[in-house]
Amino acid sequence: MRRLLLGAVLVVLLAGCGGSTISRPSGVAERWLQAVSDMGRPSVREDAADKAERHGSLDAAEPLLDGVRFEEDESRFTDLEVGAATDDGRVPLRVTRRLADDERDELFLTAVLERDDGGEWRVVELDEPRDGELVPSEGGDRPASATFRHWLAAVAVGLLLAVASALVIEAQPAVRQQARPGYVPAAPQRP
Repeated sequence: MRRLLLGAVLVVLLAGCGGSTISRPSGVAERWLQAVSDMGRPSVREDAADKAERHGSLDAAEPLLDGVRFEEDESRFTDLEVGAATDDGRVPLRVTRRLADDERDELFLTAVLERDDGGEWRVVELDEPRDGELVPSEGGDRPASATFRHWLAAVAVGLLLAVASALVIEAQPAVRQQARPGYVPAAPQRP
């Protein structure tokens, strides 16, 4: 009975570790940007195009790709950053693009997201940033962060799992090796 109860507690705790299925606009914008960037790499181009289409419109990426030059098997962007989304689904972004002669340039834009028929966020266009739409490196808010309560809960769950694991190990029957009559262990050999 005790093992069954312990197993049930562990299943409930581990089920909570599975993450959320709710998409955040900032996360969708970041996944879309990464997929657009990866479309320059032949080894993952098809998968990247599928991901970009799943998270937004490829037509919306045109302003990002204008003038981009990259070697085969390189991503189109060397760096990307997203900020916190506004209530109306606007996500500030900073993209460092590869240009000719190994030069780089930075673009500061805002991804405009809308919910599709299934309630998921999708990038529909890029726009000029409004006042206050900043990425974290420019003083804007981070896209997500954990509160002190979240960190405390994570530590508590970790400790609970460690204690539960120790109890399960301790409850296992000890394995005894019985010596056979006349058995003499071999002496260690040295090279």
